[in-house]
Amino acid sequence: MCGIIGYVGKQAAGPIVLEGLQRLNYRGYDSSGLAVLDHDGALAVMKRAGKLAELEASLTTPPAGRTGIGHTRWATHGAVSDGNAHPHLSSDGAAIVVHNGIVENYRALRERLAAAGVECRSETDSEVIPQLIGLYLREGHDFDEAFRRVLGEIEGGNAVVAMERRRPERLYAARLGNAGGIVLGVGGDEMFVASDVPALLPHTTLVQPLANGQWARIGAAETTIRDLDGAEVALAPQRVSMDPVAVAKGPYTHFMQKEIMEQPRALSDCIRGRAHVNPAGVSLEDVRLSDDQLRSLRRVLIVGMGTSMHAGMVGRYYMESLAGLPTDCDNASEFRYRAPLLGPETLVVAVTQSGETVDTLGAMAQVRDHWGAPRVAITNVEESEATRLAAGSAIYLRCGPEIGVASTKTFMASMAALYVLACRIGAARGHLRGATLERAIDALLTAPGIVDRTLAQAEICREVGRVCQDVEHMLYLGRGLQYPLAMEGALKCKEISYIHAEGYPAGEMKHGPIALIDRSMPVVALAPRDPLYDKMWSNIQQVQARDATVIAVGTEGDAELEAAADVFIPIPACDPLIAPFATAIPAQLIAYYLATARGADVDQPRHLAKTVTVE
Repeated sequence: MCGIIGYVGKQAAGPIVLEGLQRLNYRGYDSSGLAVLDHDGALAVMKRAGKLAELEASLTTPPAGRTGIGHTRWATHGAVSDGNAHPHLSSDGAAIVVHNGIVENYRALRERLAAAGVECRSETDSEVIPQLIGLYLREGHDFDEAFRRVLGEIEGGNAVVAMERRRPERLYAARLGNAGGIVLGVGGDEMFVASDVPALLPHTTLVQPLANGQWARIGAAETTIRDLDGAEVALAPQRVSMDPVAVAKGPYTHFMQKEIMEQPRALSDCIRGRAHVNPAGVSLEDVRLSDDQLRSLRRVLIVGMGTSMHAGMVGRYYMESLAGLPTDCDNASEFRYRAPLLGPETLVVAVTQSGETVDTLGAMAQVRDHWGAPRVAITNVEESEATRLAAGSAIYLRCGPEIGVASTKTFMASMAALYVLACRIGAARGHLRGATLERAIDALLTAPGIVDRTLAQAEICREVGRVCQDVEHMLYLGRGLQYPLAMEGALKCKEISYIHAEGYPAGEMKHGPIALIDRSMPVVALAPRDPLYDKMWSNIQQVQARDATVIAVGTEGDAELEAAADVFIPIPACDPLIAPFATAIPAQLIAYYLATARGADVDQPRHLAKTVTVE
C-alpha cells in the first residue's frame, strides 16, 4: 500500500507534492521521497527512510520546478533504507519512476538487465521499471514507446508514474490490474495524478480514474490516454462530490461490489512491508512476541466468528504447514463456554474484522483472565478492544473502511495476515529457512496478481447468478484448504441472496447431503489442481450422477473438468496454499450476482449488522 502523487502545471510542484504526501501518509510509513524537474531538465531527488517527517526535515526549501512526483512506501522488496525509497531512476537519470504494487517477474527482468550491462542499485522490484525504460531509450525508442513496452513486460498488479528528464513538461501514468489505483485530476492549465481521489480534492473535483491496462501521457494543457495496444481512449473526466461516501463508492452500484473489486489492492496493502525478499523474511512490528516466545510455542488456537472463523480455518492449514505447529480453529461463541486446556505454550489468535465482536472479545478475555496464554489480534481497526485484550499485539489488515455488511476484502486480508504470521513463527522456530522460506514468501507475493486475474471471470459469475436466481437451495463443496472456502461461499449466498446454502467437505457428502441432491439444487464445486484434486473429481462425478447442475471452479486449462461441468469458472494456476485467495472470488461474485438478480439489498441485508456486539 504505497501512496503516489504527481503534478505538472504552472505552480511550484514541490509544495503540492509534499502536501499530497501528507494526505497519503496512511499509505506507507517506511520511507518517502520526491523528485522535481525544472523547465531546463534540472532534477532534484530527495529520499528518506522513516516517516514523512524525516523527508520534511531534510527539505529546508522545496526544490524548484513545475513538474514533480512523490511516494510513500511500505517495503516488500528490500530493507527500509534511503536507497530503497522511491523515486527510482534509470542509470543515466533519463527516467524517474514511483511505483505501487509488486512486479512478480522482477527477478527475470533483473537478470535481463544484468545481461545488457545494467546494474540495479537498490534491492527493490520497482527499480527494474526505470532501468528497462532507460534501456529502451538508449536503443532509440521515444519515451512513449519505451513506457508502453515496459508496461507490457511487468507482471502483477501495478501502478506506475514516471517523468522524462528531457521533457519536463510531461508526466506518465499507468494502471495494470486492480492492486494499485491511479486517478487523474484535471485543473486549469495543470494536471494532477494520485493513488487516491481524496488526495486530489484540495485542488480539483474533476477526476478520471485509469482503467486496468490504460496509460496516460499527461501535460498541463494536453493529456492522452491509451490502452496497451496503443489505441486512444477519450479523456472524459467526471465531477465528483466532496461527500466522502460518494467518493468512496465511485462508479460501483454497491459497496460490496467495489470491495470485491479492490481486493487485489487490499491484499497487497496487507502484505506490503511484512513479507519481503532480498533477504527473505517477515516483519510484524506490532506482534509483541520475541523469537524465544515463538520458539516456546507448542500449539496454536485460532478463534473467530462467521467469515473470520472461515479465515481462521484456512489459517489452521497455514500454521500447520508453514509454522509446523498443531493448530485448532474454534467458534468463539462455543469456545467461551468450554473448559479448554491452555497454557503459556499455546498461542491464541483472534480474528475479528471490527475488533469488537462480542463473542470473540469474550473468548480473548477468558484466555487472558484464566490461562494467561499469549494472544494476537488480527483486525482491521486500530485501538479496538481486541487489540487491548491482546496486550497490543496485533496484525492490522490495512483494508480501509469496509462498508458492505458481508465481509469480502477483510476476509482476503485475514487469510494473508494468518499466512504472514505462520511464516513469522515458522522462521523463528527454524521450520522455514533458506529456500523454503523464500518459496513461501514468493508464493504469497503472487496472491494479489492471482486475485486480480480471477476477477476477470466476473461475467461468468453474473451468468450463474442470472440462471440460479430462482433456486431455493445450493450446495458448496471443497476439500482440504477449499473446505473453508465452501463454507464461506455458502455463507455469502445466505447472507445477501437469502438462498439457503450449505458448505460441506466434499468427502462428507455421502454421509447425508447426497440425499438432497437433484437437478433443482446447483452444486458449486471448488476443484483447483491441488493434492486433493483426484478426490474432488470423484465427488463431482457422484454429484453428476444425481443430475445436479455443477458449477466448477478449477484451474485454467483443465479441459476435463471444463467438459464435465455445466459451468466452468477458471482460476490461474498457483501454489495450493495460495488457491484460497483465488477461489474466494467466484464464491463472492456468485453470491453478489444472485443477490442483485433477486433484487436483494446487497450492502445492508436484512437482520444483519456489520459488527455483532451483543450475544
